[in-house]
Amino acid sequence: MQPKADGVAVTLLYIDGQLSEATSRGDGLHGSDWTVKAQGIDAIPKRLPHAPARVVLQGEIYWRVPGHVQASDGGINARSAVAGALARDTLDAATAAHIGLFVWDWPSGPADMPARLAGLQAMGLADSVTYIHTVGSIDDVQRWREQWYRHAMPFAADGTVVRQGHRPPASTWQPAPPAWAVAWKYPAAQALAEVRAVTFTLGRSGRITPVLELEPVELDDHRVQRVSVGSVARWKELDIRPGDQVEIALAGLTIPRLQSVVWRTQLRAEVTVPDQQTHDPLSCWHVAVGCEDQFRARLVWLGGKQGLKLNGVGVDTWQALIDAGLIHDLLDWMNLTLAQLARVPNLGQARAAALAQTFADARNRPFTDWLRALGMPPTGDMPLPDWTTLSTRSGSDWQAAGAGQAKSERLTAFFAHPDLRAQAERLHAINVQGF
Repeated sequence: MQPKADGVAVTLLYIDGQLSEATSRGDGLHGSDWTVKAQGIDAIPKRLPHAPARVVLQGEIYWRVPGHVQASDGGINARSAVAGALARDTLDAATAAHIGLFVWDWPSGPADMPARLAGLQAMGLADSVTYIHTVGSIDDVQRWREQWYRHAMPFAADGTVVRQGHRPPASTWQPAPPAWAVAWKYPAAQALAEVRAVTFTLGRSGRITPVLELEPVELDDHRVQRVSVGSVARWKELDIRPGDQVEIALAGLTIPRLQSVVWRTQLRAEVTVPDQQTHDPLSCWHVAVGCEDQFRARLVWLGGKQGLKLNGVGVDTWQALIDAGLIHDLLDWMNLTLAQLARVPNLGQARAAALAQTFADARNRPFTDWLRALGMPPTGDMPLPDWTTLSTRSGSDWQAAGAGQAKSERLTAFFAHPDLRAQAERLHAINVQGF
C-alpha cells in the first residue's frame, strides 16, 4: 500500500545506471520528453548505484509542501504547480528545487514486491520505499490511509493505492487501470455556495440541463462558479432558486457536483424553463428564437471528432460565424467564400484561409462520416449504402438489417424528417459521396 501522490506521472529509463530518458505518461501511449528538464531536477537521480543494465521506473513528480496535512490543507494547487513548471520552455533552479519524486513501481524489476523494494533501496531510492507498506487486512489499509490523510506529509495526496504483492510482468500492462491495483480516493472537498441564477443549456439531442450559476467558491484547488443539476426533473424536485445555498463537492476530485440544498431563501424568484415539448433529437436545424443552444450544439457535433473532424473548428468559431450572420442553416458554412470569412471579426486572413480549406475538404469526407455528423442514430456494423436506399427503408427493413424495434423507429424518423431530407438534397447538389 502507498499514498497516491498528487502530481504528474513520469517514466524514467536508466541504462547502465545512468539516466537516459524521462517521459510523461501522456495518454498512456504517447507522452512528452522531459529528459532535459529532468537533468535540472535534483530529486531525480542522474545515476543509480547497484542498478541492473536497464532499469525502468514509474513515479510521480510532485510539488514539495513540507508539513502538508491533506485532511485540512486539501490539494492547494500542488498538481497544477508542478504541471505548470514542467510545461514551461525552461525550468529555473529555484522552481526545480520545489519538485520532488516518489517512485511507486519498478516495471522492469522483480515481480515480487519485497524483492522490488529491496532493489529500490539498494539503488538509493529509500525515500520512496519509506511510503510503501505491506498490509495484511482492511484494518491495516484503513490505518495507513488515516495516517497519511491526517498527518504531515511532504506532498499532497488525493488518496491511497492498494496493490497485490505479486503483479504481472510489465510486458503485459495496458494503458488502462490494472486489475491488480485499486485507488481509494480521499473524501471529495465540499463547500457551500450561493446560487446567483438558474440557467438551462440545450444539447444537440434536445436534452435540457439546468445549471446553477454560483457565487465563486474555492473547492480544494478549483474555483467553482457553476454546477449542473443533471435534469429538469431533479431541479424541480429540489426546487432551487436564486438566493438558495447549496452544497457542492468534486466528483472524481475534478468535476463540481451538486450534493444538496442547505438553505432556501424566502423570496422564491420565478425561473422560466424552456418548453420540453418543442425540443427533441430532430428539432432546431436552423437559427431561430429558442433554438440557439441546440443549433450551435448541432454544429459542434457536426465538426467534432465523431463527425467530420473539422480541425480547429470549435464552439467559438461556429458562434463567430453565426454572430457575423453567415450561418442560418446547418450547412451554410459549406458555401462561404474566403472573402466572407476574412471579414469575420477577429478571424484574420491566415485563419480565414485555413478555415476555407477545411470547409472545402469536408466535401470529400466519407458518407458514413456525414451520416454521423448529421446525427444519425448509431447503427453498429449495419451496411449503409447510400442516402436513397436508407431513406426509403421502412421500420421492418431496418429490423431485417439488424436493428431492434426502438432503434428502427428512430432511424425511420431520422431519414424521413423534412429537415434531414433538405440537408441531403444540398449535399447531393454538390456531389458529396453517398447523397
